[in-house]
Amino acid sequence: MKIPQWILILLLLIIGNPVSAQELGYINDPDGYTNLRLDPNGKSEIVGIVITGQVFKYYPNNNSDWWKVDFKFRTGFMHKSKIKDFNKAKSEISKYFQDYYSADRNNVELSEGNNEKLFMETQDYPLATMKAFCEQSKEIQEYLISEYKSPIHDMIDLQLIYSRLESEKTTCSEISKITDAIKSAGKSIGLEIIENDIDFNKIPDENKPNEKLWEVNKNFTESLNGKPITFYLNNPQIDRFSKIYYQGQFKLYDNSETFAFLDSVLTLNNETSPFYFYIFNSVLNQSDGALSEYVTGICLKYFEKLPCEFLNCCKNEDCKVSKSKWTGFIGFQLYSKIDFDKFVILIDRKVNYKCPELKSDWNILKNEIKTKLEE
Repeated sequence: MKIPQWILILLLLIIGNPVSAQELGYINDPDGYTNLRLDPNGKSEIVGIVITGQVFKYYPNNNSDWWKVDFKFRTGFMHKSKIKDFNKAKSEISKYFQDYYSADRNNVELSEGNNEKLFMETQDYPLATMKAFCEQSKEIQEYLISEYKSPIHDMIDLQLIYSRLESEKTTCSEISKITDAIKSAGKSIGLEIIENDIDFNKIPDENKPNEKLWEVNKNFTESLNGKPITFYLNNPQIDRFSKIYYQGQFKLYDNSETFAFLDSVLTLNNETSPFYFYIFNSVLNQSDGALSEYVTGICLKYFEKLPCEFLNCCKNEDCKVSKSKWTGFIGFQLYSKIDFDKFVILIDRKVNYKCPELKSDWNILKNEIKTKLEE
C-alpha cells in the first residue's frame, strides 16, 4: 500500500531531522589546528586541516559525535569537541569588552590580565572579535584601541594577529582602527608588520581544488625538525600559497603561484627550510606533465646546493623523502655520462668537506642515480 505524501511529511516533522542547519565555528584545539577527515571517525583519512582563527561552516548532528564541516574548498568531518560556535565566541568577546571597559583600572594585575586577553582573543577569534568590536559604543571602541596600541606582554605575536585580521573580511569600517593600532604597537618596539595574510579569495581559479583532488596535499604531520607544524603555518616568512597547499586547499598547477613555493625549497633559511622541503616532497609524489619537468630541475639544483642536508633528511622520518623519485628525477636531468661525472665530482667534494660521516650514504645514492641514468 502506498503511503500518502502528507503522512510522510508529518512523520518527518515528528521524527525531526537529526542534522541541524549550518552554523559558523572556530576550532577548539590547544594544538593550534584540527584535522578535517574524510569520514566521521578518528581513523579516517585526513583531507585537510583548519588552524586557529579560521572560520568554517559546520552542521550539528544529534546522532553523532562527528559533525560535517565545510571549510573553503573542502568538506569533511570534525569531532564536535573540537568545534567552538562562532556566535558564542562573539557573544563572550562582546561581554569581555564591556567588562574590560568597566574594570578597575587602578588594579594593575587585573589590567595586565585584561590586556593580554585582548590580544589573545583577537588572535584566536579574529572575525568574531571584529564583529564584537563594531557593536560596541564609541567610548568602548576608543578605549580598546588605546589598549591595542600598548601591549604589555612581550610574548604577544603582533604579526600573527595582524595577518589573521587581514585574512578576514567584514563590512565594518571601524576595523582599520584595530589594524592601524597593531601596526603602531609594532612600530613602538621596532617591529615592521608585513602583509602576509592567508586570503583564500586570492587563489587563482586553476589552483582551486574543486576537482582533481589527487593534486592537493595528502601528507600531514604534527611536527617538523622538532617544532610543531603550527610554527611554520603561522610564520610570516613562509609563502602563503605553500601554507594553503599544506592545508589541502590548493591544487597544483604549472603556474607562477605553484612554482614560487616550489623554488623556496632552495632557501638557505634554516628556520623555513624544513617546511619547504616537506612540501616539496609532497609535490614530488604527485607531479606529472609540465609540473614534473619543472620539479626535476629543482631536484638537481637542490642536491647540488645542499647534498648534506638531503642525506641527513633521508635519515629523518619527518622528511617523507622518496629516494626513488629523487634519484629518478636527478638521473633524468643529467642526460649523459659526462654530466653525471661532473655532478659526482661536485658532490664528492661537498660531502668530503661538509659531512664525511655521510659518505657511505652518498655512495649508495650515487649508484642509484647512475642506474636510473643508464635505464
